[in-house]
Amino acid sequence: MSKSKLLSAALLAAFLSLAPVAGCDSTGENFRGAESDRAISRDEGPAAGKEKIQTVNLNWIGHWKGEGKREDLVHELKREYEFLHPNVKINMVFNSDLEGDNPNRKVKAADAIVRMIETGEIDWDLVFLDAATYGLVTERLGDPSWPAEHLVDFSQVPGFPESQKDFIVEDSWYREKVGGILTGPFIESYLMNLWYNADVAERVGLDVKERGMTLNDLEEYAEALHRYNREHDSSTAFIQIGSWNRLDFLFENIFKSLFEEFDAAVEKTFNEEKRQAFLDTLTAFEDLAKYQPILPKGWEETGALDINKKILLDDAALFIAGGTFMYNQFVTVDQEKSLKMRPVENPVMGNANGLIGDYTPIFAVMSKSRNREVAIDFLMSWAQPKVAEKWVRYTKNLTGTKGNLSEVVSDEIDSFGDTYETYVMDMERKHGGVPMMYMREPTYVLGAGSPVSVVELRAKLAEILEGSLTARDYYEDVMRRMGEASK
Repeated sequence: MSKSKLLSAALLAAFLSLAPVAGCDSTGENFRGAESDRAISRDEGPAAGKEKIQTVNLNWIGHWKGEGKREDLVHELKREYEFLHPNVKINMVFNSDLEGDNPNRKVKAADAIVRMIETGEIDWDLVFLDAATYGLVTERLGDPSWPAEHLVDFSQVPGFPESQKDFIVEDSWYREKVGGILTGPFIESYLMNLWYNADVAERVGLDVKERGMTLNDLEEYAEALHRYNREHDSSTAFIQIGSWNRLDFLFENIFKSLFEEFDAAVEKTFNEEKRQAFLDTLTAFEDLAKYQPILPKGWEETGALDINKKILLDDAALFIAGGTFMYNQFVTVDQEKSLKMRPVENPVMGNANGLIGDYTPIFAVMSKSRNREVAIDFLMSWAQPKVAEKWVRYTKNLTGTKGNLSEVVSDEIDSFGDTYETYVMDMERKHGGVPMMYMREPTYVLGAGSPVSVVELRAKLAEILEGSLTARDYYEDVMRRMGEASK
């Protein structure tokens, strides 16, 4: 086997070992919901049946606009399904193109779902629903179990359990994070991590640690950038974020590092050790606030894809908070400039206690859809080995859907021999025996009765970094609310 194939096989093996023990349509026209009269079976293709079948208009909230080959995959599977089922027209609108002024595409998707649930008018048959969007809908509805009533449970769809990797079906973690059911194929996997802009680092004179970074290192980088900005009358931000604020994964990684054992860090209980670790982690964020600007001005109004343009084209920040999914986003903005973005192991105060990452479903079917069976059939078309293998080639991430390893390690797949591959392999070697998990909701900090949502935590962490809120004030506010809730 060639070196190229060996590298590809090694990367796939690395990803597998990370598995946890835990608007406009294609024509550019805006639309609302459409009627349909008949569902179809998978066997009904161009030559299936002689009777005239009425057209089914399937309305779908898509994802990955502007993300290169991820977006290509969406269009390819849409075209293929429409070719095999001539009576089906898929009207797809990306979540970023939905109605609404909020630049956050996940908020827009959540708004559409909430509107359907509250009004009973099902405009969308398939919706974008990852774990983060589920959290936004849950916060609006005040009911974490809403998917059981309003979404199709794919664990009951024939053939679905067999299409997913065993840990997806067997580990309750994957049901718990999306309301207790399996909402669709677990297409995506990713690691959450910081990336740094090598050009900015060189300009400032920094040698950024790509592995083994500590909070002291991070603060030294913030101080050096602050000094550079002052001396050169510039305003380069320390960490680029946008309207989809992901600061919680940094908090989670730092918090977990204060514990000897992974299980003690993530169990949903609150005790004295958790209380102190909560305050210490907030204080670590406050320590960075001395070196402004930490966050860029106007970050709240910057869309998820625009933040990539800012750091790539404008060198607007030293770091960006994101994940391995940003590989496709960077390449889409500028193939050459993407080479300066380098992933780094997340900073810690104590132990490097596990990776922040996940396998996640992306799309779901509304259970009261008039096109329910067609929508299920289309989403099942994503749960095929050939799609899993295409995802790996397109994104350099693995997927929760089973593939044929012998086909993945073939002449079709390019060698991943780059910075990204090295990062993933290094993370596997260092953390392969520890579960990969992205908790999001701070129940791992404050217990199952936590009064703090992940949306609140993200907002408060930003305020602390900007210097408008102290760690002590927020800590005392949360402790007060916890005390009141326990009475």
